[in-house]
Amino acid sequence: MERWPKLLHGPVELSDCVAQGQVDQDLVVLAATLTAGKRSVGVEVVVNGREVDVIELHPAPEDALAVLRNGFEVVEAQLTPAEFRDQVETALIVRADSAAWIRERVPDLLKLGRDPRPDLAERAAQLRRWLGLPDYEPLPRVPSAEPLPLVLPPPAPDTGLWLAVALAEPDDAIWRRLEVRSDVTLAGLHRILAAAFDRDERQLHRFETAYGVLGSDVPGGEGDRPDDEVTLGQVVTSPGQRLVYEAGRWRHWIRVEQLVDLPEAPSCLDGERAAPPAECEDERSYEMLLEALRDPDDEDNEGLLEELGGFGFDPEWFDGEVVDERLSRLSRSGDPFGG
Repeated sequence: MERWPKLLHGPVELSDCVAQGQVDQDLVVLAATLTAGKRSVGVEVVVNGREVDVIELHPAPEDALAVLRNGFEVVEAQLTPAEFRDQVETALIVRADSAAWIRERVPDLLKLGRDPRPDLAERAAQLRRWLGLPDYEPLPRVPSAEPLPLVLPPPAPDTGLWLAVALAEPDDAIWRRLEVRSDVTLAGLHRILAAAFDRDERQLHRFETAYGVLGSDVPGGEGDRPDDEVTLGQVVTSPGQRLVYEAGRWRHWIRVEQLVDLPEAPSCLDGERAAPPAECEDERSYEMLLEALRDPDDEDNEGLLEELGGFGFDPEWFDGEVVDERLSRLSRSGDPFGG
């Protein structure tokens, strides 16, 4: 491939913007066509976790728009150029902050030749210029520095959101597709998620977002702001954007799939598999339960099944109507939107 600076010259236009993701993976590809004059190329930005991991250009624009389609079940959402720029900039900032932290805390790491993407910073800077994004200088993250103030954007106009939510650890995906309002607080979203996964809402929980860790019940008081002061629409605004939700020792990723009309109440649209029983506190205990269920008549396994809530438990069971009934009870108990 040609060197990047020779590919495009002059003002760059942005089109065909999409976000692609797999149902059970915390990885998103942001893809678009960049056009300058008579030349067009495809740009592929791989966001792993919350930060940019790969930036590639493709002489044939359609190659960037089909990164995950070959052999994978992919959810795809169209983005406006403004939404694409916003998501790319957020992921670039997280990457830059992460790199700055490594340089400050582990200054010799890059000298040891462990930087797997030595050209990523150069590519990020060029992509910023093409997209018209401002330069970004990572803020220092030294241990003695005072915590940075959490500045949240104002809420966008209220809308409905389709959220794909999945437990991060199990090999067989345990997930739900939920319809909620963007003006629900994160505390209210926690109650919706507890109902969707049949979990005690009193569990310690936290949300990891591009704007910091949010939650009033975070062990050690790590939260940057209580989650009842922040709405979902302030931390995610368009399809493809994600956040991490942690309840007890279980981590979940949450991704916006679509913007829809405002719903009257939260609902469950789809899903797969039963959530782990309450007695399974983490992935290891859940794997032990699954192993015991393969031979339930074994004497040792009988004890495990009793200890881990396995009697009568079917890991493949899912009934959206049952989840909707829990969400309905939640709505009847107070705020019809869950918080």
